[in-house]
Parts: sequence; structure tokens; C-alpha cells
Amino acid sequence: MAYSFLRPNPKPRIDTDSRILAIFLVVTLLIIVAFTAFLWYRSDTMRREIAQMRQQEGIMKSRMAHKRAQIARIERLVRKYDAIETNNDLLKDSIRNLFDLVPDQITLTRAVLDRNGLALYGVTPSKEVYNYLLLAPLKSVFKRSTTTFYPLKNGWYRFVSINEGSIEAGSEVER
Repeated sequence: MAYSFLRPNPKPRIDTDSRILAIFLVVTLLIIVAFTAFLWYRSDTMRREIAQMRQQEGIMKSRMAHKRAQIARIERLVRKYDAIETNNDLLKDSIRNLFDLVPDQITLTRAVLDRNGLALYGVTPSKEVYNYLLLAPLKSVFKRSTTTFYPLKNGWYRFVSINEGSIEAGSEVER
């Protein structure tokens, strides 16, 4: 005998609510796994980028050290050039002043500047012209002046004047 007018339907193994819950859990797990894989991939990529950046940093540091060394060398060269230029300017002024000291009556044939002083070679009409016009200014500039005269056939004198004292240079000037 039958107790119902309806035919019984087979009962599903998992009900609808459980299915929805299971799908939700699977999707959630898939999202978590995908997010974890994404984070692992990104962290691995970042580790590689950090390693590359450290290599680049090392290269840049070595380049910077090289550039600093080049800059220091160039600065030393500039200082040396400036010192040489200053010494050259002082030497030019000293030579110009030296030739300004020489009167028109006296002719210089050679002038030698060195660290110890100045040697002048030349011709003068008389010893007095030399002593009054050139020796006095030389004595005011140098500590010690010694002059030797050699008579020439025409009555003039060839002289060699050695002056020791304050000029510091290292060159020879010929006229």
C-alpha cells in the first residue's frame, strides 16, 4: 500500500546549499592559490631586479670613483697650469722690468735669469755710463752685484754683470 499520491524523486547526494558553499570554497581556494602564485612570481621577479640593481649600483660606484679620480686629476692639472701661468706672468713682468731698467746707451747681448740671480752681458760706451745708469738700479734690486769690463777696439766696453739676490726664475733671454 502506498502512503502518498506522488512519486518520490531521488534525493540528491549534495543539496543545493552545500553545492553553492562548495563552489564558493573552491573558487575562494583557487583565488587564494592564484594570488599566492602571483605574489611568489612578483617576489621572485623583485629579487632578480634587486640583484640587477645591486650589480648596476656596483658598476655605478666604480664609474663614480673613476670619474672622481679623473676630476681630481683634472683639478690638479688646473692648479698646476694656474701656478705655471702665474709663474710665467711673473717672469714676463720681471723680464719686462729688467729691460725697462736698461738705458738706451747700453746694449744687452745676453741676459740669463736663474734661481740665484741674473747675469747680464752687453756693451756700454763707458764705465761711468754703466755705473750711473744701470748699476744703481741693479743694486737696488739685487743683494750683490759684480761687474767686469773688457775694453773694445772702438773705445767702448764689453761687460759681464753678475747679480745675486731676489729674482726667482729659471730661463735665459737673448736679444
